[in-house]
Order: sequence, then C-alpha cells, then structure tokens
Amino acid sequence: MYSYYFLTLALLHSCSAYAQSVSSPGECRLVFNSDEVLVICDSVNFKTLPSKGFPENTTDLTVYLSNLSSIASDDLKILSHLSRLSLTRNQLHTLPADLLLGLSNLYVLDLTGNKLTSLPSRVFHHSPLVELTLSDNLLSEIDADCLPVNSSLQRLDLSSNKFTQLPVPFLRRLTNLESLDFKNNQLEELTPGALTSLPKLEALYLENNRLKSLDASAFVGNPNLRQMFLSGNHLESLPAGLFLKQDELVFLDLRSNYLQNLTPGVLDGRSYAVLSGNPWHCNASLAYVWHWLCMNEKRIFHDDKITCQTPEHMKGKNITEIAAAELGIKD
Repeated sequence: MYSYYFLTLALLHSCSAYAQSVSSPGECRLVFNSDEVLVICDSVNFKTLPSKGFPENTTDLTVYLSNLSSIASDDLKILSHLSRLSLTRNQLHTLPADLLLGLSNLYVLDLTGNKLTSLPSRVFHHSPLVELTLSDNLLSEIDADCLPVNSSLQRLDLSSNKFTQLPVPFLRRLTNLESLDFKNNQLEELTPGALTSLPKLEALYLENNRLKSLDASAFVGNPNLRQMFLSGNHLESLPAGLFLKQDELVFLDLRSNYLQNLTPGVLDGRSYAVLSGNPWHCNASLAYVWHWLCMNEKRIFHDDKITCQTPEHMKGKNITEIAAAELGIKD
C-alpha cells in the first residue's frame, strides 16, 4: 500500500537532484535544498512508518498528523544520514528502546503531540541529540537513563505534560543544556538543588504551573541564566537573594502571579520585566517596585496593566502614574 506514496519520490530522486519541491494530495513531498534531502509527510494516513520508501540519503524527515501509532526499532536504521526527525501530532503511545540505533547524525528530534506516557531506558542513547522536544504528551516522569551521562543536549522541551516535580536524576545528565522548557505542567515546587547540574542554562520556562514559592537557592547553579519565565503560577513572594548569582539575567517574566510586593534587589540588573496581572498592594512598602518602574518605563512590557489591587481607594490605578506622596513614600 505504500508504493503509491513513494512512487513520486523515487521518480523525482532519479530525475533531478535540483528539484525544489513537488507535492500531490495524499502523498509525501520530497524537497532538495542544497545538500539536504527533506521528506515531508503531512496528513498521509499510515499506521506504521514505511521507511523503505524513503530515499536513503534523507536528511530531514517530517511525519505530521498522519495517524502514526507505532514505530519499530528497524524502521529508521536505513536512514543513516538523518539529522532531523519530526514525528509530531501522531498517535504514538510507546517507543522502542533502540529507536535511534544507527542514527549517528541525528541532532534534532521532535515528538510533540503524541500519547507517550513513559520512555524506555536508553531510548535516546544512540544519537548526538542537541535538541529534543517531547511537548504535549502524557509524561509524568522520565527515566534518568533515557539520555547518556554528559549528554550533548542543549535544548529540551517537556512542556504541556503531567509533571508534578522536576525529574532531578534525569536533569543531572544534561550538563550542556542551555534551554529548558517545563511550562504548562503541574509543578508545585522546585526541589532545592534540582537545577544545580545545569551550569550552562540560559533560558528557563516555568509558566503556567502551580509554584507557590521558590527557595532562595533555587538557581544558585545557573549563573548564565538570561531569560526566566515564571508567569501564571501561584507565587505570593520571592525570597531575598533569589537572583543574586544571576548577573546575566536580563529578562524576567512574573506576570499573573499573586505578588503584592517584591523584595528589594529582585529586579536589580534586569533589563526587561513583565509584572502585569499581579494584585499589587500600593502603599509605602511598594517603594522598591515603584522606583524600579519609574526608572525603567521603556523596559516594561504591558505597563498599562501594572495596577494596584489594594487598598480599595487605589484599586485600578497605574502604579507608574501614582505620585510618591500618594503611596506614602518619602523622597
């Protein structure tokens, strides 16, 4: 049944190494781009992966919205030149342990939008992955041995899963990680020391979780953090010294939490901050936040929504438009 899909591919491959793109309804597309060979299967209905129909020199394979429900350990071995593999928005429930065996050139793997509830040990051991995306699955934990010790991974996306805590043993293997995305999970706390093994981390995405508080030492092992996203949590306060070691942190998103005030120093050195959607209590205790906002008006996102929630007579007022005397702040 798969010969129909790949007849066009075979003919194109034999006729022209310079073809740009050819597509037909219901078929996979073959695209030649410089020294790359891209195969794109969009909404092609097959339950298993017919890898023998792909050109052996395929470098980029995308199977999207194609009802793919299973993949065998031998399905990809023939594609030894593969550098990027995307199997997004399919119906995969499990993966074979040696899924990537023979794919020594694979650097990018995207499994977004499947039905994965767990991952077998060593499943990502056979490729020098730099980017791994597992967002929008059903994962609540991940085996520490899914990736090798001192993995080459630089970007990891585990957003929109079912995690209630960070998989610390797994993260300890990712010493080269630069970007970690855990937004849209169910995290209630960051275990102290959970991120200390990530010294190269530059971007951390923790939006839309259930974090109520952060330990003062939460980020001591991440001196290179440049972007921090904490919006949509339940944070009521931030401890003194939370970002003391983050000299490189230029962007901080604290939008839509339960913050009424901020400890002095939290915004020091930040080039940009998002503070809207919090129930700010506008009195003299807000002096630090007020001064920072007044001094950094051009560096504020959504500044029209940085308003007082309490006391009642201040409710709805834009903090940057309130005079110091009205807050009880002495010059």
